[in-house]
Amino acid sequence: MMSNKNTSFINTRNTIFAKLHKLFEDDININKDVTTNEPEMTSIANNENHNTTDKRNYILNVPNDNMELKINLGKPFEICIYQVYWHNAIPILLFLLNKKNETTLSFVEFINNGSNNTGRLKNNIIKYISTFFPIINITYRGYYETNEKNVIILNYEDQYNYNSIITTDKNNYLWSSVYEVINLNKVYNYSLDINVTEFFKNNPGFLKITQTNGVNYETPIICYYKTKKTENIDEVDIYREAIIPSLPKSYYLYSSGCIPKINESNSSSIVRIAVFIGKMAFKDIELYNTDNSYDTLFYIYKNVNRYFIIRNYNQHTILSIL
Repeated sequence: MMSNKNTSFINTRNTIFAKLHKLFEDDININKDVTTNEPEMTSIANNENHNTTDKRNYILNVPNDNMELKINLGKPFEICIYQVYWHNAIPILLFLLNKKNETTLSFVEFINNGSNNTGRLKNNIIKYISTFFPIINITYRGYYETNEKNVIILNYEDQYNYNSIITTDKNNYLWSSVYEVINLNKVYNYSLDINVTEFFKNNPGFLKITQTNGVNYETPIICYYKTKKTENIDEVDIYREAIIPSLPKSYYLYSSGCIPKINESNSSSIVRIAVFIGKMAFKDIELYNTDNSYDTLFYIYKNVNRYFIIRNYNQHTILSIL
């Protein structure tokens, strides 16, 4: 059972996120409803489970998990591909989305050759995806029928966990985070196709990873970092900077609301990053400076740049270079 202290902490965190989402909405003028209830999160600095949890010990609610495939031959097929990427001992749930056009991301489409044999169809879908990821293990996990589509759910597993998530402009796909699916309905400047948003709206349990003790893993947010122009993944990293005089050198990451501003220059690359904020101080520099239990500071500098300032390098994972 969760203690009153933990409940109070989580309620405080949810209140902070509600404020943040309002700031983001004002910043990028999104004229839509924004989800403000984040999955439960735990502090990076204080959670022992980050170091001791066996990678295999988690629960993920895949729709119709491992059930025999059922299809409606009157509807086209889309493929929802997910992976659980391990950042140290913390899992990140990611979904592969295809660049449908210059502004929209969708699930990968699959054209059925007329087969009504579910076993053969399942194998054909796995073979099709495996042609794009030949060294990755692709397995069938479940299915879901929407009003418009048959959605086949596949698991993408990289046994080496090496550069399997970092993409560039040359890729025709992006790995989308849970935060982008439920809070932004966007990945960078790409909007999510209505079929994608409807699928996750109807399957909210598929958007969180739970430990076997029932506690949800922290869901990382998405931030951005501006760096020198490059397409070489090996050259990309984040560095400590001295921007706010009252803070020591820190890692400054832009909020998603700053995309229009940081996208103005063609001489820079923009790094899209999953960030575990852990325990966060909200616009309180003194608290962040004096209490090392806080992992992150959210701060609006000179009433312009909205930063997530992280204390520890291992709070971030790079997802793409744009």
